[in-house]
Amino acid sequence: MRLIVMIAGVLMIIISSCGVSPETVDLVRNNQSAYQIVVSVNSDSLSKVAGSELQEIIQKVTDATIPINHQKQSTGKQILIGKEWIDTSARIDTLDEDGFIIQVTKNNIVLAGNNGKANLYAVNTFLEKYTGCTMLSPTEYYIPQNKNIEVPLGEIFYEPDFNLRKLCFDNDEFHDYKNWNKLEDLDEWGLFVHTFQHLIPPEKYYDSHPEYFSLVGSHRLKDGQLCLSNPGTIQTLIANLRERMEEHPEMKYWSVSQNDCFNYCECEECKALYEKYETISGAYIHMANQIAQEFPDKVISTLAYNFTRSAPKNIRPLPNVNIMFCSIECNRSMPLEEDKRSADFVKDMKDWSELSDNIFAWDYVVQFKNYLTPFPNFNVLQKNLQFFKKHGVKIMFEQGSGHNWSDLNELKQYLLSKLMWDVDANADSIINDFITKYYGEAAPYIKSYFELTHQNLNKYKEEERLDIYGYPADYLDSYLQPGYLKEYKKIMDQAEEAVNNDSVYLKRVRRARLAVDFAYLDIALNKEPEGMSYLDRSGDEITIRQDMLDYLDRYTENSVATGAVNINERLFKTKDYRTYVLNKLHRITAPNKAKGKSVEILTEYSEKYPVGGGKALNDGVVGELDFHQKWLGFEGHDMIAVVDLEKSQEVKQVSMNFLKAINSWTFLPIEVEVEGSVDGVNYIQLGSVKTTDTDRGFLVQSIPYTIVFNTTSVRYIKVTASSLKQCPQWHRGYGNPCFMFVDELIVE
Repeated sequence: MRLIVMIAGVLMIIISSCGVSPETVDLVRNNQSAYQIVVSVNSDSLSKVAGSELQEIIQKVTDATIPINHQKQSTGKQILIGKEWIDTSARIDTLDEDGFIIQVTKNNIVLAGNNGKANLYAVNTFLEKYTGCTMLSPTEYYIPQNKNIEVPLGEIFYEPDFNLRKLCFDNDEFHDYKNWNKLEDLDEWGLFVHTFQHLIPPEKYYDSHPEYFSLVGSHRLKDGQLCLSNPGTIQTLIANLRERMEEHPEMKYWSVSQNDCFNYCECEECKALYEKYETISGAYIHMANQIAQEFPDKVISTLAYNFTRSAPKNIRPLPNVNIMFCSIECNRSMPLEEDKRSADFVKDMKDWSELSDNIFAWDYVVQFKNYLTPFPNFNVLQKNLQFFKKHGVKIMFEQGSGHNWSDLNELKQYLLSKLMWDVDANADSIINDFITKYYGEAAPYIKSYFELTHQNLNKYKEEERLDIYGYPADYLDSYLQPGYLKEYKKIMDQAEEAVNNDSVYLKRVRRARLAVDFAYLDIALNKEPEGMSYLDRSGDEITIRQDMLDYLDRYTENSVATGAVNINERLFKTKDYRTYVLNKLHRITAPNKAKGKSVEILTEYSEKYPVGGGKALNDGVVGELDFHQKWLGFEGHDMIAVVDLEKSQEVKQVSMNFLKAINSWTFLPIEVEVEGSVDGVNYIQLGSVKTTDTDRGFLVQSIPYTIVFNTTSVRYIKVTASSLKQCPQWHRGYGNPCFMFVDELIVE
């Protein structure tokens, strides 16, 4: 943030170095004020809101009611809102759109910018600076009580470090919070990100113009990218974009950008563009430039994301082409410029900044597969924002957890809002101030938890990759070690105890502890560290610990009571997670006549994720919600497995789980059939089930399949799971082998 401070005509730094306190005026003294608020009758609505808010907050802090007038008086003390009242308005005109001034003389206080929004920013900054009020969350103010408000003489000019500052958290519907923290909406965007599918929808164009769509291998994909070397594709994009612009002529920014997948076109003409511009992104800039020429009064935004992240050679984006540069792949255990693993990203940022000064940085600051997991990335936030500012980023977008709660959600968006305005603000002071105000008597414990998670991650920062798509178990050897988890849990217990008699603070603490509880429970389920497993394996039979079930129930109830019910971006809810846990525990502890018996796999299984072949089907280990962990995979093949029960036994049920992870090319079987035999040669069908699940969503699920049949005496059980074998035509992996994953096979 560019900041110029004058106090009584003297630079603040000179006054401070001489140890002289600046002269002040009494805005309120002993609950009384001599001031009036002046807002012109012709002011816009936001300036009038600013006047009302100023009056309301001062009244709440001091009990002093300051009247609002619409005309400046020749005498008396006044708080003047708007640049029409200021003598140095020409200087204000040089400020950025959101810039403003706080000017204090002996009789007047001027809070002014170049528009109503900036006037409101000025008022809110004044209130926070001189009354101590703030908005801690989208619905929660902090308003201290005081008899007096003193304000130093002088003037301060404020300007933001980024022209537009957007947080994607749960603040979108709360205008007071955004205005207080100087956050903005994308209200000038007619289309926003991943728009190929909207401008050339496959359901409308694929059958008549398959050549518009990306050629991958030998197939034109519906759910891929577009063929950007085809003139018809470009003309159709222009025509359909023009229609949308005519419907919304007020919109300035229009995203024409790749879909959220890879699958870029491999036709010879597109390859020629990639070669010409030395990167795939060159073809996308070539496309964006053609469209931008058609609409010179608009801004055409396109992505530098995944396969288009590297800047091209031999082409420059036109001035009205916006580059949306994304950090999705980057590690979060270290700042970008300090992390060797992020060197390519840093280079790409520099390369783009040499081609364009119209850059939109899209950064990611939460863990999307597990919102409710400790994610100690606060130490990188400021340095990464400073990095983006240094390279000329104009628009800063921080991708959080949207309308869902995530670890230390309130603190993270509060800190980010301050740093996006001023990247050099004192982050430690902001964090400490927030924790103190938001958690009351529990603040020392929450601060201890905050510091411990960061200290523990920092020990492993060089080798640990803090991934936005990680799982708790991924960090079992670093900041989520069992000993650390037990310590975090103890701290949260102490935090609860400290505010047990205050329902407001208690709810905040219970929400904050959800991340600790989820990590503890999930690691206890999937890794079973000593002393923190759901299971008691000390006896002849494995049993489930009641204290862990109670812990799971408290966690689930707490999530509902505090409004944090979604575990991940696919809206996997805590109640559904509880069901998953109970199902998994049941499968581990259920009597299984197949356990430890010989299993022969008659089809080809994949060694990409080795789990021991047929032994994985009856080793007592049940798969996690991560296809890398404990699942036997079949890529492009059916599964036929034969279990030898060693002697004829009565059986009545066979069950197993299959993984559904469509975004990872993993599909449920078409049909599962169970057969039985007494001799291993002649089989009879015992039962079957066909898959009726048609949901194409990306939520990862472990789906139980249970085949119940009449009690039959058999020695051999044959299970046939029929795979799709190839990704279907509607899927972005069309034409490629798909996976089918299965875990423990239970015979009862």
